[in-house]
Amino acid sequence: MLHAPAVTPILARFAVETRWDEVPAAARQQAKRALLNFFAAALAGCGSPPVEIARKSLQEFSGHGQATVIGRRERTDALSAAFLNAAAANVLDFCDTHVATVIHPTASVAAALFALSELRRVSGVDLLLAFVLGVEIECRIGRAISPGHYAKGWSMSFPAAVAAPNTPQVEVMCQPLA
Repeated sequence: MLHAPAVTPILARFAVETRWDEVPAAARQQAKRALLNFFAAALAGCGSPPVEIARKSLQEFSGHGQATVIGRRERTDALSAAFLNAAAANVLDFCDTHVATVIHPTASVAAALFALSELRRVSGVDLLLAFVLGVEIECRIGRAISPGHYAKGWSMSFPAAVAAPNTPQVEVMCQPLA
């Protein structure tokens, strides 16, 4: 039996130890472009029928106005805002695509980070680093399991959780780890 190193501790160490000044300039620029695209795609999709159905479905369970729903006046709880903003960014399929895995990495990570940043104030650099690392890890996991994950019902949304807890933290952006 082949012994493989534990991947989780390697990715966790990568997320915790990486600093903004270690992120290549090209990845920094790409991260900024991806976030701009996220807002544009979410704004375009915020009033679409599927997002409106989701909003109405969540309304009964949503808490007080903690976080912004892009393109809307009302605010909602952070979890609902993250979900609705990710859905809005994905609904028209204008968001980014990581071609090697056919995933849309920005929406899930950015939506979670922006909602969290309204609960806990973070600097722009910390938010950008968290975004870069969340997308980077999402792409790495996607490359490891793609394309079979779709047939098994998996989605690539869970890397948002990697970036969100520390929120001082894209394909740096999908280069091999040492």
